[in-house]
Amino acid sequence: MPLLQSSRLIVDPPPHLFPRPPLWVDDALGTDARRRDPVGRVDIVAADPLALLAASVSGARGMSADALRAHVSDAYIAIGHALTTLNRVPIRFWNFVPDPGEPMGDGLDRYMVFNAGRFNGYAQWLCASNEFGRLLPTASAVGIISDDLVIYCLASDTRGTPVENPRQRPAYQYSRRYGPMPPCFSRATIANVNQQRRLLVGGTASIVGEDSMHEGDVDAQLEETLKNLEALIDAAVERSEPGTALSRLLDLRVYVARQQDAPAIRAVLATRCPRAERIELTIARVCRPELLVEIEGVAEL
Repeated sequence: MPLLQSSRLIVDPPPHLFPRPPLWVDDALGTDARRRDPVGRVDIVAADPLALLAASVSGARGMSADALRAHVSDAYIAIGHALTTLNRVPIRFWNFVPDPGEPMGDGLDRYMVFNAGRFNGYAQWLCASNEFGRLLPTASAVGIISDDLVIYCLASDTRGTPVENPRQRPAYQYSRRYGPMPPCFSRATIANVNQQRRLLVGGTASIVGEDSMHEGDVDAQLEETLKNLEALIDAAVERSEPGTALSRLLDLRVYVARQQDAPAIRAVLATRCPRAERIELTIARVCRPELLVEIEGVAEL
């Protein structure tokens, strides 16, 4: 794994070694964060008004499609119960899925099966499917090599506001080409983090509408991803000046499928996102095998 570093860049170990949310979450929780007693199967670290919840599905890689779907659903239901117990609402999710593109039969891959389980779990505690867009927090889902599936949820005492990208179809409205149940997340969430209004940007890749773009061309995929980030930030800012969206990004995590692409991606982001003081670059598979780069982060509003 690469060890490139500068004052504005951190290249992490791959998420199969340390499947954790990005470093800005630790900053947000602060030094007062303390581990609380678990609620059922859900581990909790809290520093009011924020809390970080974690649940896992052990041995997910070896499960059948039906078993994995049921276990993911149970994990999301458990997180929902813990949120209710804590009197908190979710503002951001991270999902680390073993080899998400691995076929699981009937034309489904592991990410599609995960999405079906997540959908079923949300339906139990969040809202009916036709209301997802009004309440869904943003999320990321990337591949890990370990056998366990790990879910993290950042929660607050104040509900965030979902934001959609006008260049992309909302994920929860995807067609059945991407599985029997759609991915359940908004493209971004406006939330208060330590009394600061922030845009929490979910995993963003080279997708227009619902279609992957520029297969095999990492440079073109990166440019399309940056266009999506610009459109998403502009959609969240009430009076934005043209061409300034990327300068609002303060913190980035970048998932890169091929290690050899990392230096070029680093160079582009260091120039195009001038205020991002921290750029975590991680080697990981994205949810669609044809996608080579995915970017998430935090923007100032």
